[in-house]
Amino acid sequence: MPELLDTAYKVTKIMIEESPNDYRGHYRQAKILQKRNAIDGALKAATAAVRAGPTKAQDEVLHRALQRYKADLIIAQHESHKRRAAQSADEKRKVELGNLAAKKAQMNFIHLLSPDIIINIAETGSVDNYGFIHKMAGVCRNWRDILSNTGTLWNTLILGKKRVLERVKYHIERTRGNIREIIVKSDFEIFRLTDIDQLLKPHLKNVKRLTIDGDVTKFSRHWQGDFHHLEYLKVKSTSYEATDLVHRLLAFDADQLQELDLEGGRYEHIFNAELDRTLQLQEPANQMISTNDPPFWTEHAPKHLSSIHTLRLRNCWITAAYPDHSELICHFPRLETFEMVNVNWDSNSALIDTTSKAYAWAQRRKPLEIDLIHLTSYNLSGQIRNLGLGEIHAPNLRHLDLWSAHPLGSSSIAPHLGTPGLADALPNLLSLDIGRCTIDFDALKGILKQTPSLKFLNVSYCSLGNTFLEALERHGTEKDLLPNLMALSIAGNSEITSGAIKRFVLSRTANGLKTAARPVETKKGGAFRPSAPIKSAFGPSKHSTTSQSQSQQVRPSQSRSAQISTPAESAFSNIDQPQKILPSIQWLCLDNCDNVEPEMVDFLRRKVRFISNLYSTNIVEARVRGKGRWDWTMEYDIGCGTGETGCHLRRKPGSKDGFYIHHTCQKAIPIETQEPGWTQSTQPQTQSHSQTQSQGLNGGSLGSMISSGSFEGFRNS
Repeated sequence: MPELLDTAYKVTKIMIEESPNDYRGHYRQAKILQKRNAIDGALKAATAAVRAGPTKAQDEVLHRALQRYKADLIIAQHESHKRRAAQSADEKRKVELGNLAAKKAQMNFIHLLSPDIIINIAETGSVDNYGFIHKMAGVCRNWRDILSNTGTLWNTLILGKKRVLERVKYHIERTRGNIREIIVKSDFEIFRLTDIDQLLKPHLKNVKRLTIDGDVTKFSRHWQGDFHHLEYLKVKSTSYEATDLVHRLLAFDADQLQELDLEGGRYEHIFNAELDRTLQLQEPANQMISTNDPPFWTEHAPKHLSSIHTLRLRNCWITAAYPDHSELICHFPRLETFEMVNVNWDSNSALIDTTSKAYAWAQRRKPLEIDLIHLTSYNLSGQIRNLGLGEIHAPNLRHLDLWSAHPLGSSSIAPHLGTPGLADALPNLLSLDIGRCTIDFDALKGILKQTPSLKFLNVSYCSLGNTFLEALERHGTEKDLLPNLMALSIAGNSEITSGAIKRFVLSRTANGLKTAARPVETKKGGAFRPSAPIKSAFGPSKHSTTSQSQSQQVRPSQSRSAQISTPAESAFSNIDQPQKILPSIQWLCLDNCDNVEPEMVDFLRRKVRFISNLYSTNIVEARVRGKGRWDWTMEYDIGCGTGETGCHLRRKPGSKDGFYIHHTCQKAIPIETQEPGWTQSTQPQTQSHSQTQSQGLNGGSLGSMISSGSFEGFRNS
């Protein structure tokens, strides 16, 4: 039937072309289109037939027939529109969704990203979120192909609870066995280690980073001596089986380990049980341990510990043949950062047996005289015997952290700060943390006199009062304590009041420096002598020339002839005399200081870039100690913007507590002429109040954050 209608429709088109003024061709075409349900076309053809047909005067019957047919088509068209409108709700929805999809397709530009950018995004996002690559691979087929064929994105193997065997096979296939990092999570089921051991064992020699959270003794038995190029080892052990510092995972020739982080577990100083086996396995040419001396800390300590620059020990049990940890750190010649927190150091059990090699070694051990020239950061916390720096010198130490350190048999931390190993380090020390330590004011004052370069001081919860802050007030003389202090934490010292804090801050800001000039006595007038005139706020001030102002600044030690100089000579002497730059106080922690009024804190916010004033029973340790999100070295400024588009904190990739400031303000563009801090010189300086204020608030290398960690506390002074 459709074929016949098509042929008939073609015939009507020929008829209309040959006789366009004959109504019969248009009429037949309308009939055919009506049978094909093309109502709109049929109505158009019927209208043309009425126009070409006879008029009412010529043939009334035919004219009415054509008009009636046209009316029927109009009614049919109306009914068709009604039926279509009744069914148009779903169609309209489909049309809207289609339009929305087309609009999104026009706004989607992911196909314009090059493979290099996609790989860069995946590498950055996977540092902190290891499932980020899998989410990116699910965006589209193009991204999945790019990411799946980039082997460097899959060189980090995570062993968890799900699909362990499949994950290992997939990573080995994608990286061609070049796995660089293995992370074992706490929910890893240890019985699966047997299944993956045969797959991973040939590729462990290429691994550079290893993190294990769980029973590490199982892994040390399967992977003993298989890591040749390991650079980072982090272990959170749940087993207290005695082992060495590297859990016997390193090969004999492994000397590239740089960072060792141990939490939990038990470690031995000397391995008597393994001594004979170790000596038998060594070749005579490579023998590093003599028959007289046992191995220390590892079976091959001279190689395993030779390159380590960061050592962290937390919540461990250490059995040693020496009373303090100096015997530990002396085996790390390149040590830069040392941290020992809540470590139980047991030296009694190892010396009970007088026939043991440990006891014999302890009897013939000679005092050490070692300089750890690379050591810059030293952190001790918990019960300690001493600082461990009696026989070891750290001349380049810059950061000393003794938070909550309590020496055994001593009521104060002060005597231990005078240990010989710190004699050369105290004058160049940059930060000192003795929070939650026992120390009195006089002893603390004596220590601070030896640290002129100190920039950060934490004396939180040390029971200090206003006398301490009065001693830290800066008067512009050489006797000032801590002239370079930039950050101070006095949290928990409830005896400190608002007035002492205000005087301390004003003495260490650009507009609040106190001079050491003596007060001028005002002579009282007698009956025949008038009293000194009172200066009025509305009276004219006395004009002072440049030479007069300069002559007033001459030191008393200069001769009288030197005081009499021409203005030109005075100006020339200003150029030759160097200026002494002193930083302003820029970081202040007042948490749980009960006697400090909130109004005073609001006033100080206009002077200090960061002020913490938290009242809570839960102590935020990182906040009090100036670490992590509240790091006192951050370059936050009052001029930084707020909100989502302003300057904000970003976490350093691969770090859990490291943050940096992402600037979107003018500070993102370096200013060559900006000088940090404020300038103190013996000669007067001519500058406006606005310049001085800008220099005191916006200069300097340190920045600030608000007390709550957000951006609501920044105010312009």
